[in-house]
Amino acid sequence: MPALSNNIENRVRKLPKPSNATQGLQPLFEAVSNAMFALEDRLEKDVAKGRIDIRVTNLARPDKIEIVVADAGIGLDEKRYGAFCQVDTDFKHARGGKGVGRLFWLDAFSSIKVESTYAAADTIQRRAFDFVLNNMEQVVPHQEGVPANGTDLGTTITFKGLRTKDYADHFPRRSDTFLRYFSAHFIADFLVGGGPRLVVDLDGDLTEYPKAVVDLTVGMPQETTFQHKEFGTLTILGFTCQAEASTGLEGRHQLHLLANGRTVETRKVDNLLGVTDLERDGKKELVFHGCVSGEYLDLRVNEGRTAFNLPERTLKDISRACMEIVKERLLPDQIAKFAKERHDNYVDFVERYPTFGFDTDETQLKRVPFHAKAPEDFASGLIKYQIRREEGRQNSLQELIDSLDLEEIPINLEATVASAVKEIQTSEQLALAQHVVRRKLALELLDKLIRRIRAREDKEDDNHLERTLHAFICPMRVMGDDASELKSRAHDLWVVDERLAFTRAFSSDKRLDAVLAEGGSSDRPDLLVWNLAYGLGVTDADNPDTVDLSEPLRSMMVVEFKKPGRTVYAKAEDNVEQQITKYLAQLKGGEIETFDRAKVRVADDCIFHCYVVADIRGDLEQQLSSWPTTANGQGRVRPLNNAYRGQIEVIQWQDLINDAWMRNRATLNAAGLSRNRPTTMAPKAEAPIVDDENDEDDDDEG
Repeated sequence: MPALSNNIENRVRKLPKPSNATQGLQPLFEAVSNAMFALEDRLEKDVAKGRIDIRVTNLARPDKIEIVVADAGIGLDEKRYGAFCQVDTDFKHARGGKGVGRLFWLDAFSSIKVESTYAAADTIQRRAFDFVLNNMEQVVPHQEGVPANGTDLGTTITFKGLRTKDYADHFPRRSDTFLRYFSAHFIADFLVGGGPRLVVDLDGDLTEYPKAVVDLTVGMPQETTFQHKEFGTLTILGFTCQAEASTGLEGRHQLHLLANGRTVETRKVDNLLGVTDLERDGKKELVFHGCVSGEYLDLRVNEGRTAFNLPERTLKDISRACMEIVKERLLPDQIAKFAKERHDNYVDFVERYPTFGFDTDETQLKRVPFHAKAPEDFASGLIKYQIRREEGRQNSLQELIDSLDLEEIPINLEATVASAVKEIQTSEQLALAQHVVRRKLALELLDKLIRRIRAREDKEDDNHLERTLHAFICPMRVMGDDASELKSRAHDLWVVDERLAFTRAFSSDKRLDAVLAEGGSSDRPDLLVWNLAYGLGVTDADNPDTVDLSEPLRSMMVVEFKKPGRTVYAKAEDNVEQQITKYLAQLKGGEIETFDRAKVRVADDCIFHCYVVADIRGDLEQQLSSWPTTANGQGRVRPLNNAYRGQIEVIQWQDLINDAWMRNRATLNAAGLSRNRPTTMAPKAEAPIVDDENDEDDDDEG
């Protein structure tokens, strides 16, 4: 009785077990591949006229599943039957067969029945046998060399029941899942064409291949061959397909690595191609599928043709080499279009994040992956070069400093110093540009928020918008010197006054009885600042973030924000002068208690810089009618008299934004950071805000 091996059970037990659906289907894939070979042997060049039927029943029940694979191929004649009964046969060696595929059948299925008709001399004969996992007898014949009824040749294999939990757990149980993985495995064979027709019957639902896949292609395939110094001659057959062709595969664009005409491995190449969606013949959102073949791959496939005997790094190198050729020869126009969009995106990125613009656009784009198109991609690709650049600059500066301690001054000192100064200036310019761009975005958002609130006029349900505006400029209900309160540091008080950019000695929307050590009421000034950091305030020269507690405060700032668009100030407490002086009465001569319980006295002669930010219209316009106007004629100002020193200034919201815009533009110009496309232009308002000679270029690509 024929036998495959003295210890076939041990051999099967050592086979790799499936860990995903593709591997779970591998025994079926082997049977289908054998059927293709049988048709090729019989029909040769007319193999496309052949047909393979695959019928699956009880797909959802691993113990009851039945799969029938039937072909009209050459059949198991004496030569092929002998090869079937021999493990590691080299019968199909020329086509990449390793002679172990049917061992996967034994590992996967509980029952395997083979029936075949074949030509013997001038007759058609039939043989049928069971294929079992048994050390003594694996091929159990039922019929051997008996005359067949009819003249049809071919082989039918019936698999029943998944034998082990390994296969039961990973074998698809849904028809759509089964078809996705089946299509994905043979997609390269179907795309390349020239093979037999496959009809898959899943519990009565029919799917025909290669039609199901070919119908997804758009346009004619493109073929190119190139020579690689390591991988020899490789041929790429490229297809543009509808997105459904990649269903069940990881990623959109695919590279199928073939060995001996069969797919061994499919690799996602989205990042290598870069383009998200292809276009062809008026259709969009298409994907690329490339089939790669060559002798290098044929000679390096494992015995089950499930993987290449190559390290992952080598497979990546093959994929990269192939995709460079694909971009250059098969998709040059679409790649050129993508490259332009990528460059434009990079320019936008550098305008928003100028610190990354430390080298030419061309150089920087070569440093990031080709698929990089989003800000996060550019930043992650360039950050290491940015760090290396800063490290190199600092090391050079340190070497220059150390050289000045030498007895003999280097002869090239002047040139070295000049180069170092230029590097410092460039680095500082980039950092300053980043600062300017960040402020630009903040001002754009603030301007739109003000317009949104103003458009709502005096609707009572808009208190949350007013709070949002206050919180944008400065977080509410916080003490700026609370080191544990991170949000207290994330303020934008520079919008109000540039001197407040780094201050932390402030309270925002806090009750006065919580700010003052003693006394105080429940009144909540929108903003109190008692240390103006680098200007006007009293600071410790060694630590400008702290207040010198040995001296009383002689300068303070009080700010009140009024809702943009507000017109009604009918109540007595709505009088802005009375509101401000009520605060001052509690502050003057009192003691402010900082977050760490330190106390600082407010001098009796403290100068109070008081600001009210509002739209001067309606009742407020009447209330301020006797006040002098500010220099631009838009605001109002009044000195504090009698018990208080300082002044109250009412600033229009639009003037506040305009002043901040002009300061930002002045910073940009002073630093010599102007770009082709303006990055700090104020948005259009009711009246002209900033006269920018480059406004006409605002819509240019840059």
